[in-house]
Amino acid sequence: MENKYKPVWEKLEDSTPRPERVRSVVQMDYREFKEKVQRQADSFVKEIVTSLYGGDAYLIKGAFSRDFMINLRKRVHEYCKTKPSEFYKMLEGSPDFHRIIDLESGKKYSFRVCKHSYYFYPWNDDPLDVFGPVYERWRVIKFLMGLRSDEYEKNTPKDGVIDRIQVVRYPPRIGFLEPHSDPYLHQRLIFSGYMSKRGVDYQGGGFYLVAPGDNPVEIEEQIDIGDICVAYATVYHGVAHVDRQKEPTWESDDGRWFLSMYSNASDEVSNRHTGHPVKLSIKGVMPDEY
Repeated sequence: MENKYKPVWEKLEDSTPRPERVRSVVQMDYREFKEKVQRQADSFVKEIVTSLYGGDAYLIKGAFSRDFMINLRKRVHEYCKTKPSEFYKMLEGSPDFHRIIDLESGKKYSFRVCKHSYYFYPWNDDPLDVFGPVYERWRVIKFLMGLRSDEYEKNTPKDGVIDRIQVVRYPPRIGFLEPHSDPYLHQRLIFSGYMSKRGVDYQGGGFYLVAPGDNPVEIEEQIDIGDICVAYATVYHGVAHVDRQKEPTWESDDGRWFLSMYSNASDEVSNRHTGHPVKLSIKGVMPDEY
């Protein structure tokens, strides 16, 4: 199938600097979004690509069912209870694994972070049956990005670019992700699914985008479990620490959970393209320990 999005993206990227600040947040129902993306009406193609490249973020409502996300959260937590925290580079044969990234080890990453991450690759046996439902949505986003719907799905690290699913828990008080810009060469758009609800599963903090003047734009109040957010990868964003007054534990399942889908340059690639932190004058988004 012809992809009408690709030349529109390429023309904009060749002529205009990539966006760094969010402009506005647009809400759309997932079924409407999917239908319009796949239909590729010329007016919609131009409108949405121009909008995203102009810095707009899209909150897509109801992309996953609430039951699927809550069940996945529980299964991931249970699955890794008996497995040690480990780390593997994105090399041939890498297994699925989970890693506790505490305040100290989080300083070694491209951007500072404190979280518990669970990593899943499509070449493994998919123990939690997550790739089927996720790829059903991811293929829509890939097509919107100007790629084949199944781009990278069969790749392994030796091919240079791989798909990876990451389920993330940000624990109370210390969980955070500093403001940053994500890699864009292989995936133009960030694409995240929400697995918890502020005011129910955690209190305060969470995901924010950065507007002109270093003003954080919080959208957590608009987010329901099962929604996804789509924005151009270079738009600055981060996660403010949640539940500031609550004691953190790594064994619990409380805090903020989300589902990340990214096509990464593997560690088989030298000088791999990565994201980078941004220094901004935003107050109150980093833990007290920082």
